[in-house]
Amino acid sequence: MLSSEEQTGLTRQIRAGAVWAAGGNIVMRMTNVAVMAVVARIVAPDELGVFALAMTVHAFVVSMAELGVASALARSDIDPDQIGPTVTTIALMASLVLGGLMAVFAQPIAVTLGTTEATDSIRIMALGVAMIGIFAAPGAILQREFRQDQIFMSTLVSFVIGSGVLVGLGAAGWGPEAFAWSRVVTQLVAGFLLIRFSSKYYKPGINTKLVPALIKFGLPLAAANLLSQVLLNADYVFIGQMLDVADLGLYMLAFGLSVWATSLIGSVLNGLVLPAVSAIRRNGGDLVKTIATATQMVAWIAFPITGCMVVLAEPIITVLYGDQWGEAAPVLRALAIYGAVFVLGLLFANIIITGGNTGVLLVVQVASLVALLPALWVGINFAGLIGVGYAHAIVALLVSLPVYVSVMRKTTGVKISSLVRSVRIPVLASVIASVLAWVSTFMVESPLATLAVGLAIGGCSYMLMTFRLWRDYIPAKLHSKSSQRRIPGKTDLNLSSVGQTEEPVVVDSLTKEVQK
Repeated sequence: MLSSEEQTGLTRQIRAGAVWAAGGNIVMRMTNVAVMAVVARIVAPDELGVFALAMTVHAFVVSMAELGVASALARSDIDPDQIGPTVTTIALMASLVLGGLMAVFAQPIAVTLGTTEATDSIRIMALGVAMIGIFAAPGAILQREFRQDQIFMSTLVSFVIGSGVLVGLGAAGWGPEAFAWSRVVTQLVAGFLLIRFSSKYYKPGINTKLVPALIKFGLPLAAANLLSQVLLNADYVFIGQMLDVADLGLYMLAFGLSVWATSLIGSVLNGLVLPAVSAIRRNGGDLVKTIATATQMVAWIAFPITGCMVVLAEPIITVLYGDQWGEAAPVLRALAIYGAVFVLGLLFANIIITGGNTGVLLVVQVASLVALLPALWVGINFAGLIGVGYAHAIVALLVSLPVYVSVMRKTTGVKISSLVRSVRIPVLASVIASVLAWVSTFMVESPLATLAVGLAIGGCSYMLMTFRLWRDYIPAKLHSKSSQRRIPGKTDLNLSSVGQTEEPVVVDSLTKEVQK
């Protein structure tokens, strides 16, 4: 059980990490949109489509690059010094082998996906896969220590350099290879900075007693990640085979924009949920209450963003990327719904991982994949690109999310009714705010003015309707003491409750092996 000082320290660490993760990712996502707004006026949709195929291959391979073992270092209930060298060795060997195979078979892979033009980009991206093992452990250590400030600095510096490479090579006519080289450069710079900032760097070593436990923990997680990438990228394969690369470019732009804001939330969740919730589990904190609060906050952020994308799709695409990308707007509407469901699933998946139940994630991904593949085929044949977006949304809403909730209910004790109560206000407020934003767009004509008016009216109305949810997070100096009183029935993420309940501590096989 934590002392009061330790509780306060943990709370401060998590809050500081959340602030840096959220603030840093807001900056990164905004600058990324700005860079893509420039690049979209340099490259054509078919060039972006070729890169999309290369990124699809990269996503499949990189999900298995370190076999999932690095996540064990981020768990605060395991001694990192005991497993660090073994984790580094496994990650290095796996990433080098997979990167080499990706480079060797680049051409047949490109042919299978529908165009040989992706061969060079796939070979370039293979370099990034090979580097994963070098940087896996330092990144996990920084995540474990809630050093989101240093992770942000690494990401920012690498992004600036990589974006310079992208714009420069794109303007020089390198096409899809410009995207590929920029990704490799970005990863290289970020990786070296992670090593520089990490408090520990583990040289390769091997403890044969730990290998089975690490593989047992990591391999189901890596397999689940692979299936997750198949779920996220199977649409690119279908479009590449059944449509053309220009359609693929339009779809990639719409998909990236649809998950832009939810990816921002997701990156915060990936950086904080695993170490924070594992600490709450370890010290007997109020896990059920924490889950309900986290669900409410994620919904509060994600749902209004989805609503705005649905009603403001045309002006968003036109203002950001230009008229040549206008056909991506209908696709954005369908995919925006998927983005909101996806981020809730990501939250629940991270919570499930903290209990060591990584095998469950594999079951979730298999069930979703079985449903998605025929849905994509049907969607493309009946509605083209828009059908792909709706296929994703329907499967995520009717298959993936219910399975996540069911598993989490069994492993944590959280009730479905509690989760429903957590999201009902954000859902209702988002619908009303989106309708108001849509109605307001009829008052103006230009795309820029339409976007500005819609966001202003929708955003302000949403904040007013959800004031009860966020007012307690305003610094005390900015509102009266009366407004700081706790709202009956409102759940806060209060880590000072850690150690005050009798929630059982979950100890899996990896934890037991390290304790020996």
